[in-house]
Amino acid sequence: MTSKQTTIDIFHVPTNITLNTLTETIIGDESHAVVLRYPEISVTDINHIANVLQTNQHDYLEQLTTSQIIDVISQVAEKWTDPTYYLRQVAETAIPITTGYNADQVKLELKRFIRLFRKKELKRFVNSEIGHAGAMLDDFQPNLAGGFSKFFGPDLIFQIFSGNVPGIQLWTLIMGLLVKSPTLGKLSFSEPIMPALFVQTLAEIDSRLADSIAILPWHSGQELEKAGIEVADTVVVCGGEIAVKKVKAQVPLDKKVLSYGYKIGFVIVGREALTPEYYPQTIKKIAEDISIYDQQSCLAPQSIFVERGGAITTDEFSALLATELNNYQIKYSRAILQESEKLAIEKMRQATDIESIENSRTLLFASEDSTSWTVAFHDHLGFSASPLNRSVHVFSIDDFLQLQPILKPYQSYLQTAGVAIAPKRLFALANVLGKLGVSRMSAVGQMNHVSSAWHHDGHFNLLDLVRVTDIENSLEVESEYFDADVE
Repeated sequence: MTSKQTTIDIFHVPTNITLNTLTETIIGDESHAVVLRYPEISVTDINHIANVLQTNQHDYLEQLTTSQIIDVISQVAEKWTDPTYYLRQVAETAIPITTGYNADQVKLELKRFIRLFRKKELKRFVNSEIGHAGAMLDDFQPNLAGGFSKFFGPDLIFQIFSGNVPGIQLWTLIMGLLVKSPTLGKLSFSEPIMPALFVQTLAEIDSRLADSIAILPWHSGQELEKAGIEVADTVVVCGGEIAVKKVKAQVPLDKKVLSYGYKIGFVIVGREALTPEYYPQTIKKIAEDISIYDQQSCLAPQSIFVERGGAITTDEFSALLATELNNYQIKYSRAILQESEKLAIEKMRQATDIESIENSRTLLFASEDSTSWTVAFHDHLGFSASPLNRSVHVFSIDDFLQLQPILKPYQSYLQTAGVAIAPKRLFALANVLGKLGVSRMSAVGQMNHVSSAWHHDGHFNLLDLVRVTDIENSLEVESEYFDADVE
């Protein structure tokens, strides 16, 4: 008998749809268990839900202005910024139990993340891509060519969400709302709680807007995914490399597909950030970038390039980073790993030990009697992905221009670079990294915290979802001749 139990419906469907048979999955221990409830669905259910969603889009969602949609979403975010809000408290209690992430870290990161969806951030997001407060999503607006243009969102988006980081699913879910498109979403059992609770809050504020969303978890199966792809005109898929490729292969050429797959982050530390004045804080920030959600986010660093010539050597940097990772482990403990994850870290450590036999300058810094954190120092230039879970490679470098041939083979996987250098070198470095495919450069300590107007994987967010209809100037002028009142 458990002393405490939290039951959460990890699904949402429009109010006029009833799914009677619910399955329960229990996660937790004797002190606190989380009961996740969800329906078993069929292809027939998906087809019916899709029809209802499109009807609700026609009857309500597409009648709203972008400003009205932003108002509602921002009200949801404001509720979640209140520490006493009951659904936030449910999330802060349940997500650590179901994911294994440290409870204090989850509480802190959810608080930071939800602020991206307040009104001022949403306005900035829309203006950065659509402009004019999203007016071109509401009505035909004058364009620079002399005619008029309007953006139209998809009739239905089928979204396959990842479950590696709590809340990350909200990005594309909200993107769909902003372009006035309904979403049929497949949730991951790894983390279905945050999106389900967010939509529950949306329903509290505007139930009709929430009725343009259906999110349900189901175990991977081609039959249901195929049905989701068939009923939608746009597919958005987030996940690992294999999963993304598998879904993209199923999408017909006449449908739009947006994919967000596996990416590798890295850090660049210039000698100017390694002075006695700056290096303690620089290293502490990098340790935080590594440790938040145990590097499961594609934004997190897996390799670090440290420039020689600072007040501390590159191997001293590695030793101090190891100390900070140990301090972070004490404050925010890492999640318990699967055996396969532990073995991957042990394999990295063994490979580093073997390298150190051939090169005495190679050093391994690792937590004792556990795999809690690992720093592999290589006193040469190189690049490597890590097995994640607070494991990182550190490489020495003399000049950042040396990065081009090292990173070029990994170009399709590069996304975020955390950077600590002086301003006079910033844009030269940015030009090198931009040519290599890096789509985001941030300050160290901020790698996991994107801005509201970021370009995910170097692409547009809203613009990649919409299509444009133009009324050319010739038609506008010609139509005047058919006005009965014209001279």
